[in-house]
Amino acid sequence: MSSQIPVKNIYYLLAYAWNRLPESEIVDVAHLESQELADLLATVLINGIHHILRRGLDQAYVTEDAEIAGIRGKVIVGTTMRRMLAPHGRAHCEFDELKVDTLPNQILLATVRRLKGVVSIDPGIKRKLGAVERELGGISHLTLRRSLFRSLQLHRNNGFYRFLLSICELVLTLSLLDETSGNYQFRDFIRDRRAMAQLFESFVFNFYRIERPDLEIRKERIYWQASSTSDPELRYLPTMETDISVRDKPHSKTLIIDTKFYSETLSTRFDSEKIHSANLYQMVAYLENLKSNCGPDSSACGVLLYPVVSRPARLRYALNGHDIGICTVNLAEDWQIIREELNELCARYMPIPMDLRVERTASQPT
Repeated sequence: MSSQIPVKNIYYLLAYAWNRLPESEIVDVAHLESQELADLLATVLINGIHHILRRGLDQAYVTEDAEIAGIRGKVIVGTTMRRMLAPHGRAHCEFDELKVDTLPNQILLATVRRLKGVVSIDPGIKRKLGAVERELGGISHLTLRRSLFRSLQLHRNNGFYRFLLSICELVLTLSLLDETSGNYQFRDFIRDRRAMAQLFESFVFNFYRIERPDLEIRKERIYWQASSTSDPELRYLPTMETDISVRDKPHSKTLIIDTKFYSETLSTRFDSEKIHSANLYQMVAYLENLKSNCGPDSSACGVLLYPVVSRPARLRYALNGHDIGICTVNLAEDWQIIREELNELCARYMPIPMDLRVERTASQPT
């Protein structure tokens, strides 16, 4: 199922999941014909670096330690005297110099070089990567490793760099070195159900945060309404944490969304299709244990959200005073259709306020 998702839609999922939608719109992937994830990430990186080069690579002060004519910065007196530099008008100095040879730029270059070594990369894209590598001349080479991303320090206005560096980190995660050939194999996480499940959850979470600013969107811990003499602190009961808790600003309605990523929306047993029982029990447990909060939480609604597989699902049940839906979204559709489908799904439980409707209508192209 996941292999049917167009790679361009994966790009949108990543942009929302990373909360980098404005930055992602700077890079045009509309004309990408390849369905390979490595080609998509390489294209984004190529176009993104070209955008950075047009405005100028970010610079930072780098501490230099060198022998120079005259004096600059801090003089290293011991070295200057030992080498008898002063009579010749020279000194060994330590000073700060503004350079483009920074860690973020080094990571960009290292990722370009790694993508060039991916076996499956499109030859035309590989040539473009080579051209970008030459354009980044003067930047030091380094070996990509995960610890580099933890040590990054970017200022608040570096949103586009953050977006490209997220691409770089994903490339590092997905590219595996073949020690025999020295090339890289690219692990296609589109076919990795666990990775796609995490991406789908993060995407839906940030999608509603961006698309529905009138709502409060968060994850929350739900506590068991239980007691026990053998386990008074209830430490052995499983933790309940929602994927997405949605509340309107007046706090009059509550919606819990739980995202799932299965090969089939419904399970089949003895030629009979049924809702995945564990998913439904989990949602009922969330809603029942929310009741103690009173107010809108006592009649909270729930949605189990799946990517569509063979056919769409729009099921709705009233269970113990709760409105529970089992819904799908078709990730193989055109992006605008996906956006409308998700907004329509939420609007069933949380109507879109008039001012937001007017704003969206005004922003639509005529």
